[in-house]
Amino acid sequence: MLDAMRRNASGWVAKVLIGLLVASFAVWGINDIFTGFGGDTVATVGDEKVDAIAFQRELRAEMDQFGQRLGQPVTLEMAQRFGIDRAALSRLMSLAALDGATRQMGLTVGDDTVGNDIVTDPALQSAFGTFDRDLFRQALQNQGVTEERFVEQRRKYLARRQLIGIIDSGVAAPDAMIAAVGNYQEQTRTVGYVILPPSLVADVGEPDEETVQSVYQAGASAFTLPETRDFAIMVLEPEDITHTVTIADDELAAAFEQRRGDYDKPERRDVVQMPFGTEEAAREAHEKLVAGTPVSEIVAGLGLTSADTETGMVARNQFLSEEVAAVAFSTAKGEFSEPVRGPLGWAIVQVRDIEPEKLVEFETVKDELRAALELELARDQVYDIQNAIEDARAGGASLEDVARTNNLTVRQIASVTANGKTRNGDDVELPDLPNLLRNVYETEIGDAAPPQHTDDGYYWIQVDAIDPPHLKPLEEVRDEVVALWRQQTRDAALIELAETLAARANKGESFETIAGELGRAVLTAPGMKRNLQSDTFSRQAVAKAFATGEGRVTWGPVGLGEGLVLMHIREVHDLELDPASDAFARARENVLDSIRTDLIQTFVAGYQEELGYNVNTALLRQLTATDTGQ
Repeated sequence: MLDAMRRNASGWVAKVLIGLLVASFAVWGINDIFTGFGGDTVATVGDEKVDAIAFQRELRAEMDQFGQRLGQPVTLEMAQRFGIDRAALSRLMSLAALDGATRQMGLTVGDDTVGNDIVTDPALQSAFGTFDRDLFRQALQNQGVTEERFVEQRRKYLARRQLIGIIDSGVAAPDAMIAAVGNYQEQTRTVGYVILPPSLVADVGEPDEETVQSVYQAGASAFTLPETRDFAIMVLEPEDITHTVTIADDELAAAFEQRRGDYDKPERRDVVQMPFGTEEAAREAHEKLVAGTPVSEIVAGLGLTSADTETGMVARNQFLSEEVAAVAFSTAKGEFSEPVRGPLGWAIVQVRDIEPEKLVEFETVKDELRAALELELARDQVYDIQNAIEDARAGGASLEDVARTNNLTVRQIASVTANGKTRNGDDVELPDLPNLLRNVYETEIGDAAPPQHTDDGYYWIQVDAIDPPHLKPLEEVRDEVVALWRQQTRDAALIELAETLAARANKGESFETIAGELGRAVLTAPGMKRNLQSDTFSRQAVAKAFATGEGRVTWGPVGLGEGLVLMHIREVHDLELDPASDAFARARENVLDSIRTDLIQTFVAGYQEELGYNVNTALLRQLTATDTGQ
């Protein structure tokens, strides 16, 4: 089992663990499980808890992602309407079910594994490829968690990844299923088609006053000016207070000595590291290498490739084993080391090239180091200044008052809609601050909104004015209303024409004859595939073409413009996929991914039922109330 875990605890599993479980099963709509209880626990799955902080963080992340797709900030009201709050809770409960399963099965991850995973996390590494404590501290601040909680979350993540690797190991699919899926994906159709432009519809005339009023009311949203807000922003970043930091030259010199490793380039070596299971095997290989046997022959005999044994240029601290590192950095260029025992077995090292150490002089990096230290010290002071600002605001100081006291700037921004534009649709130049517009639109006039996090600091907003949405008077938009009516009427008439023509063709009339009556020639689209989208064929039209049988006629919207396309399905081409083809391989991977997904979802749902679960509806309502900020 442990071997299976190790083999399957990487690759696509790590990705699916985060994204797959958002909608793994429906915990909503099962009313009898929603019992209220106190505390800060939003939900429980067995003994695992989903706390309020985790839920709020997950909800915010889901809202941000949805807002990016939507192209505008998402409010709590919108989150409830689109089910984002339910998706966030379902995801966290799914992860809690997996945590309960790993604990029940006794799957654990040791401290060394967790530590190594964190220090090798690319998101926590500096430009030099080493673990950056400042980035780590910043990540903790952004996530609002302690170091202990972060480590525990990473431990749970690694255990879940092991479990998922076990669940999906050995997944297979019969070739018949793969062939069926592949045929569905790769099937093509030959389609004859005629474009039906809006000009085929006769002049629709003028609407009467009652119709104008009806269209005006029904399409009110198209004639409504959106809400705009005037607001002020004050930003506190480390860069804003570096001028208050003073560093003496002797302190700078001492800091340089402490950080020489960040500036000096250590000796690096290009090493070939050949692993062996026993000392005897290693010594036998060493004799052959010294006698002239090529390294490639020894490596091939181990069942490895050159990529498995070549490290590239690496520093001493990049070796996993100090024993191997010591040998690698004491062996002469071009020579083979004696066999050395490391924590993973025996090894022979060959040094192919050496890049000497390069030392940096203090004076060459003095200014750069001073700027970096000033920024670090300023970053440490940001939190204290933020607290002082909040104390002043609690005492009645305005945003302008605290800005003057702390030598900060207040920026005024006027008449901005929720999607960052003016009412005329022009873009408004806004500072790049996390969730700025969403926070503005969740704050009311007079609210002392709490500070919001930036990457390294905070920002404050103050809403000064709100101009609510209002419907333009009919007389101002009468021409637009009439144009909308004409458009709707023409569209309806064109759809009616397309349906009539399709019905005639499906009763036996010639498609070419029908096209001739319209004064249009029949064009042909050979080899149409399901994923086609073009100026002629919209995705909706292609979907209808593939839902229509051979010899039949259907219609759909064109890909670009306002017309319709009338389509005659002339031929359906099924494919016999070659098991050695790329298409068959794509189909196999799609089928296997689907099976893996189903397995994991079924496992999670089953464990949730087995462990039992509850949702604290009272706290959930409080956390998602639309009249409170988060």
